[in-house]
Order: sequence, then C-alpha cells, then structure tokens
Amino acid sequence: MKNLAPFILSALLIVVSACDVTNVSETTDGPDLRKDNNLPALLTNIAGTESSSTIVDIAVDNDDFNILVEAVLFAGLDGVLSGKRQFTVFAPTDEAFVNLLDELGLTAEELLSEERKELVTDILLYHVAAGNRMSGDVVSSKQIRTQQGSFIKIMSEDDSFFTGNEDRFAELIAVDIEASNGVIHVIDTVMLPPEEFNPGNRAHRGNGRR
Repeated sequence: MKNLAPFILSALLIVVSACDVTNVSETTDGPDLRKDNNLPALLTNIAGTESSSTIVDIAVDNDDFNILVEAVLFAGLDGVLSGKRQFTVFAPTDEAFVNLLDELGLTAEELLSEERKELVTDILLYHVAAGNRMSGDVVSSKQIRTQQGSFIKIMSEDDSFFTGNEDRFAELIAVDIEASNGVIHVIDTVMLPPEEFNPGNRAHRGNGRR
C-alpha cells in the first residue's frame, strides 16, 4: 500500500453542508448483486426492502457495521445521516475496516483519535453521495461525485461491480438496503480518496449527477 503520509497531509475536510446536495430518487431495478451465501443473516433479510429507519438506525442495528458507526459518531456525521436529506452510502463492513487497520498498522482506537479526525472524516465522506441512487443507477454510472468532493468510479468485471479509484476498488456485495433518508450499498473494502483532488471526467458528468 502506498505511504499514506502525503495523503494525510493533503486531506481536506469538506463540510457536508457546503456540498451540492440534491434529492434524487431512482426506481430503476438493478442487477441482482446480493451474494446471499456470503452475507450475514441480517443483511440478507434487509437487502432490497423498504425501511422507515434512517441510514444511521440501520447501521446501528447491524452488528457488521460497528466500526463504521463508531467512525460516523466520532466524525460527527450521525446528525447529517439521520436527517431528511437523501444520501447514498457505500458502507464498508467491519471486516473491511479490520483489513484497513491491518494495512495501516493501527487499532480502531488509534484510527479514531483526534489527530486523525480530519482523515477519518475525509474517508467517510468519500463513501457518501448525494441523492437516493439505487443499484441500477449506480452500475449504469461511469463515476459518482462524493460528499468528499472527489469522484468514485464504477467498473464491472464478469458478474461483479466495483467502486473506488485506480488505487483501490471495493466490490458491491449487497445493494438497495433502503432507508427513510436514502439507500445503503454494502462494500467489502474501505475506499480511500485519491491523494490529489479528483474533479471527475467532464465527458462523463452529464447533468451533474455523475
């Protein structure tokens, strides 16, 4: 893995309220990306169902998002992700976070420390996009702007779909977990923002949602 020092030094906190947030609701049916034999029982049960719970409520009630919930609370993003604005969250599992911590040589407590708060916030915002983007909308996109400011790319290989950037892609392992304020897609890897700001490919930006 690349040395993260330059990235940490260059990570800039993008305040969510300053981002371009739109309320987008997609009804396009997406491909069946749920690999039920690899999913915890709760994820299997809630995937593809409509919920009156918020994004944060669903994450809190799921034992596979414990580290994600801790990070969201630590960064102070729980209020935003519990509000009325619609968001799409690419949610890494605990296993994904453990793998990242092993790569960094850190414990969860060391990552969620005050000196790394800006970095943690930047990473979390890189997993959130404005609007309610169901899987059909996600996989038909070339790129999606995140609340961190940079874009994530969408790519496919065989029957699998991935999101991230050239340095690090995450596989979509469960999709369309609907919340009252958006939708959750589960990924198997914690994505890291590019070391340099990625403004996206204008040829793919279309109406500004990509």
